[in-house]
Formats: sequence, C-alpha cells, structure tokens
Amino acid sequence: MKIIKIKNVNQKKAVETAVKVLRTGGLIIYPTETCYGLGVDVTNEAAVKRLLEFKGHRGGKAVSIAVADKVMAKKYVVINQTAENLYANFLPGPLTVVSQSREKVVAALQAGKTNLGIRLPDYPLILDIVRRLGKPISATSANTSGKKPPYSLIDWQKYTSKKKQAMVDLFLDAGVLAKRQPSTVVDTLLNEPKVLRQGKIKISSKIAKSYVSNSAKQTQQLAHKIFVQYKDIVLSNQPLVFALQGELGAGKTQFAKGIAQALEIKTNVLSPTFVLVREYDFKQQKKLYHIDAWRMEQAEELWDLGFKTMLGNGNVVVIEWLEKVKPLLKKITEVKIVWVIIENLAPNKRKISYFS
Repeated sequence: MKIIKIKNVNQKKAVETAVKVLRTGGLIIYPTETCYGLGVDVTNEAAVKRLLEFKGHRGGKAVSIAVADKVMAKKYVVINQTAENLYANFLPGPLTVVSQSREKVVAALQAGKTNLGIRLPDYPLILDIVRRLGKPISATSANTSGKKPPYSLIDWQKYTSKKKQAMVDLFLDAGVLAKRQPSTVVDTLLNEPKVLRQGKIKISSKIAKSYVSNSAKQTQQLAHKIFVQYKDIVLSNQPLVFALQGELGAGKTQFAKGIAQALEIKTNVLSPTFVLVREYDFKQQKKLYHIDAWRMEQAEELWDLGFKTMLGNGNVVVIEWLEKVKPLLKKITEVKIVWVIIENLAPNKRKISYFS
C-alpha cells in the first residue's frame, strides 16, 4: 500500500496518483469532512467486488457514491423536487441524498436494486479526484464491518487486519481528522422524505412541504400560514430566520410582507435591495429584519450588518437570496432556520416549498 502525506506533496500529484489507481480498479482511502472514506470506481465490477470484500458482511446495506456536482449526480440518479431542495440548501456537505438510480453503477451498491445514495462532499481533494476521473467514486467509511470509523492512518491500521490492509492500494493521509458525526441520510423517494440516519446536518423528518400560490396576496397568506407553525419559537424569545431563494420577481418580498402581517406589523414592507436591510418593530420590543443579500459579494458581510445582534430577543429575520449567504447560515446551528424555495410555474403561479 502506497501512502501519500497530503501536506508533503502537490495536491495535483495526489489527485493524479489517486485517479491512476482508480482507473486500474484499485482501492483508495481518502479524507473527508467526516472520517476517512474508501473509494473505488463505482462502474467497475471487479473494483466494487474488492470493496465489498474489504468491508465484510454488511447485511445488504447500500454504498453511497461521491459526485463532483449536481450535474454529475443527475447522470446517475433521478433528482425530484425534494432532492433539488436538499441540494440547494445543504450541499456540498455531510448529507447523503437517496434517489432513484439510473442503474449506471454496479448494482451491488444500490439499495433495493433501485435506490442510490449521493454524496457531494465539502472537501476539495475528493471533488478534484472525481472530476479528474470523470465519474463517481464510492463514499463509504474506510472501516471494516463492525469496526469504528477511522480518523487517522494509525487509527485505521489499529482496527484493520493486515490482510485487509493489503487490499488497499493507496492511502491519502491528511493527518488526524476532526471527529465529526457521519453524514445525515435522507430518502427522497417517499411522499414524506424520511431521515434514515441523523448526522451532523439536522433535518426534520418532515421536510419539503409545498403550497401553490396564484397571486401576490396568496403568497402573503401562505407566508402567514407557514409562520404560524413556528410562532412558538418567537413567543419563547428565540430568534427565527426565514431564508428565501427564488428568481427575480418570484415573490420573495411578498413572502416577507406575509411574515410582517403575521407579526401584526402595520408599516408597509418595502424591498431592501438598495439599503440591504430594513427593520420593523413588533410586540414586546422585538424586531423584524428584512435583508436582501443580492448585492453581497461574501456571506460574511451579514456580520457587518449586525446579524449577530439581530439573532436575539425573539426577533424574526427574513433573508432574500439565501444562495449568497448559505455558507454562513449552514454554520449556525443554534438558531431555527426555515428554508424557503419559491419557484415560478407560470406568470402568476408560484410553488412555495419549505423545510427546517
């Protein structure tokens, strides 16, 4: 087994070496944002057989695959609207999205012969390897069945037999990884998406509920209806954030107007596009902050607006163009965030999906 210490070599060289091993049907171990993973070319029958032999008895469990982006994912699975929402709001990151397979990988990797888990890792080295290879690699932890996930080379060697170690061709050693939770696994094939494993990303078992709006007024009414489901958070003096994404003219500001109405704010809510943020008072000295992130170049500009202060005292924050600030929002785990996607279906028709 060849060991490459990532810190001591050019990343391009590490990528080229890994790709060469993968193309010849070899097994590699690579660092991820969770633990070390075991990778093979998922279209190579012999390589997948070796991977499953290394892992040992798994009781028929499926093996997820790592892709470079959503475009690649769509070549291997059917991405429905629920999956689209998860991709938009939580990826790249420690989330496995289970979708219907297009059956372009070795069948043994699939669950129930038709389902396939997709990972889009938040780890540049893996993404570079997958892009260079031009196809996905397996995304399973590098431990053998029943053993603890490895967070270092020494850790892996300690809990892996010499025989199994000899099966691996390349170990990309990034040192000791932080001991983070495994990826959250969500099945998107059911009417109600199901969380199969709760990991670092906390997702409600009931996600991606949707409504259809046929007018600006109805969008406001639906926003009011959605807010009511979370009003207890505000009543208990905790902050509540609505993160909105939608094309220009989709109705994001109309949604904000509906939240204001739910808070019994009488002042007319205007778009904050040119001032970035507007604030409105409501009961018990609390505030509604309405932010437009369109003109922001970096997510960290939220802090310059006083975002930390906004997240207090039961305040409500509505942010338009969540894509601009998503990296920052994903790191905030102590605040309730409602993710809202507004899609244009027709000139006056919108689909409003939300989850938290």
